[in-house]
Amino acid sequence: MRLGADPDAIDDLARAHRVLSSRLRRRRPAVPDGSWTGPDARRFAEEYRRLVVGPSVRAAAVLDSVASALVLQAREQRAASASAAPGETVWVDGSGDGRFVHRVGPPDASTVVVLVPGVGTDLGDRPSFVRDAEAVHAALTPAVSSLAVVAWLGYDPPDTVPGALSPRPADDGAARLVADLDHLRRPDRVPQVERVVVVGHSYGGVVAGRSVAAGARADAVVLLGAPGIGLPDADRVVGRPDVRVYAARAEDDPIAHVPRIAGPLYGPDPLEVAERLPTAASGHSGYLGDPVLLGGLADVVGEPVRS
Repeated sequence: MRLGADPDAIDDLARAHRVLSSRLRRRRPAVPDGSWTGPDARRFAEEYRRLVVGPSVRAAAVLDSVASALVLQAREQRAASASAAPGETVWVDGSGDGRFVHRVGPPDASTVVVLVPGVGTDLGDRPSFVRDAEAVHAALTPAVSSLAVVAWLGYDPPDTVPGALSPRPADDGAARLVADLDHLRRPDRVPQVERVVVVGHSYGGVVAGRSVAAGARADAVVLLGAPGIGLPDADRVVGRPDVRVYAARAEDDPIAHVPRIAGPLYGPDPLEVAERLPTAASGHSGYLGDPVLLGGLADVVGEPVRS
């Protein structure tokens, strides 16, 4: 049952705002070139920047902000109109810091999104991690008719940031993730999973990147605020023709300084070698609540399956 406004119409309006914003940002009408010099030419150029270029850039920023607000409103409208997605804890291991796997959505979904967390995540974070999966499911459901989102804490992340300088947890997590995706896409599963997208946040992005190099059966991998692409040899991650690798990072995310330090362990900055996704998130932890990022993620998840 739909309550209130049509969320599809709100999404259409948001897209229209983004299109107009993009046009304004690209539009840079010519100002006098070298054929016209002198004080009059300089005054004209200054006035042109002040009266035309500057207002166009500011207007584009306002349009982007309005588009983001509209996307969030559409998401909230769908959540208000829809019943909660079914959820199930698939596996829990209470030993050590604890591990668990929780699915939001139907067990026979044809598209699966796997969320991989980073440093400091343990069994105590289960409620918030499950809420993240529920929020992502609610945001992406309009793009996919049969979707499950898996909160995957199938490894033991480092407890602290200094501990993240060890690649051992990432190697362990990548191996476990490869095995779990193999099981998810086993030949006897009915119906078959048609598309898998892995989303790794922070150190979880390292796990995701290394899983690609280890042969993970994913169609796409998205790295959010990751300290590197996963391996010093970036081609092992971005060079697989059957896997598309995307990256996003907030402008003020302090993780941006890490690739220069951790490059020998985790490879180059993902933004330099992967396809970029837009984000309006702030800091290091707000990606899955950002409607701009979720809009881009919906496009990734909704891409047609490769033949």
